[in-house]
Amino acid sequence: MSKKRICIDISNVIPGKGGSGGGIATYSLNLIKGLDQINNINEFEIYCLKHPDFKGFDNCSNIKIIDISIENKKFLNRIYWTHIYLPFFCARNKIQILHRVTPELPLIKVCKYVCTLHDLMFDFYLSHSEIKKFLNKKDLFKYHLFAMIANHAARISDSIIVPTHSIKNELVKNHKIKSEKITVTYLAAEKRNDIEKVISKRKIEKLHIGVIAGFYPHKGHKKVMELANKFIQAGFTNFKISFRGNPAFPGYIREILSLKESLKLNDYIFIVPYEQKANLKEIYSEFDVTLLLSEYEGFGLPVLEAQAYNLPVFCSDIPVFKEILGNSAYYIPDNPDINTVKNIIADLQNENLLASLSELGEINLNKYSWKKMNIETISLYQNLVKN
Repeated sequence: MSKKRICIDISNVIPGKGGSGGGIATYSLNLIKGLDQINNINEFEIYCLKHPDFKGFDNCSNIKIIDISIENKKFLNRIYWTHIYLPFFCARNKIQILHRVTPELPLIKVCKYVCTLHDLMFDFYLSHSEIKKFLNKKDLFKYHLFAMIANHAARISDSIIVPTHSIKNELVKNHKIKSEKITVTYLAAEKRNDIEKVISKRKIEKLHIGVIAGFYPHKGHKKVMELANKFIQAGFTNFKISFRGNPAFPGYIREILSLKESLKLNDYIFIVPYEQKANLKEIYSEFDVTLLLSEYEGFGLPVLEAQAYNLPVFCSDIPVFKEILGNSAYYIPDNPDINTVKNIIADLQNENLLASLSELGEINLNKYSWKKMNIETISLYQNLVKN
């Protein structure tokens, strides 16, 4: 019996470069490496198209890795790649399933299509005026365009992969996509043993809070600063907060710096220079707790990564975090009153509570694995080629 041919296109994902994001790069790397290791992959012949700058695929033996040097960030190149090159590649190589890790698919249907839709961020930005204001004219055009492209991809895909049920529900409710067309495959973070910090065994002299998030307007940096200001008003000053992430929106950063100055937070809020090549240990090992007050997420991989490094997670009370973290995180309501803030302060200084959150985080991590995600992806491919 001849093998079924699958093409997975990750060519527009380059770690550390804008437009794809760290989460999508992490997903893509673990997808390809994981599929390569699955034993029952023998029924498939899988091609992976990737950018030469995306490293880490040298040990793949079952998947054919093809480097494609195309500047996908240039609009005309992207159009050519998606709507001309890819359909011809699939037709020429008798591909039966084309899987793109972003929701952007050829207009011409030459085989069965799968796309991974990580979130509906473009729609979120365009529908929230306080966030939309950070988009210049070029950004507005791009966001409207990619919202339409994602909607088109969702409609013509034979199957859509999403990272959470929250995103699935959003697709069904707001875009009228049939539920049976959508498959949830959770992301993961592997438990790390290369960190020695254990909350219950150390005395915290000054609580160091890490905000691991690119400087995007939905990530809640301003909410963190407003919370820090309430800490000080309530008499709690024994802390410092470090913002660490990709400087994506310069206008947003300027507003953060202005708010930091006006609230007199220079001794409490610090912006760590962005290091594209920093590894997870370097990022997480200096903190006592992590804080993420996002208004919207598709999954929120940093909260799992923090749990992988034994760190207690304090986060916003949004559906996605509730779904992936359950009882393993401390949820902070939007715009907490002074009594709630005092409770948060007490809990941040409660070493027993922090230790408990670390332990619950380790238990929560066990729910997720890249292997499980890849088995579910292979199962999706199998069902598609049968039908």
